[in-house]
Amino acid sequence: MRLYHFTSLGHLPVILATGGLWRGEVPLLDGSRITRANWLTSDPDPGGHGLDGSEVDKRAVRIEMEFGPREAYPWLRFASTRAGYLEPQLVEELVRTGGGQRKARSWYVYPRQIPPSRFLAIKFRRENGGYSPATPSEIEALVPHEELADVAEELRLARLGTEKAYA
Repeated sequence: MRLYHFTSLGHLPVILATGGLWRGEVPLLDGSRITRANWLTSDPDPGGHGLDGSEVDKRAVRIEMEFGPREAYPWLRFASTRAGYLEPQLVEELVRTGGGQRKARSWYVYPRQIPPSRFLAIKFRRENGGYSPATPSEIEALVPHEELADVAEELRLARLGTEKAYA
């Protein structure tokens, strides 16, 4: 099953430097608690998923991945399980603000880190609104959002140190 993760240009260098997708926040209970998981969608169109309203454009990058039929959990089902329970009124609110039932049925959560080796494509949204593959030079030229730069660098250096230790 083809799934997508949308993110900003400034988040992509951090995703790549830290070993992949891993920092998503999925609300639990009454919304006061979270679990770490990755938000994914089967919908290649970022419109109507509640990605607007941020200081950064979370629709600028589309990461495409392939998952087996039981690897990622449909969010609507996950939100009603003991592990992912979210109060019904909050489910309704997220569905309403996230584009309605049609969009909500396309949402998935994946509870583990997704390494870049699983990325089938990294695509940038172009001026015409469509997506096309990002070139290596375009990706290399990206700069992390200011508040994420230190995190990316620390994790990159830690990973280099680990790689040297096992070399």
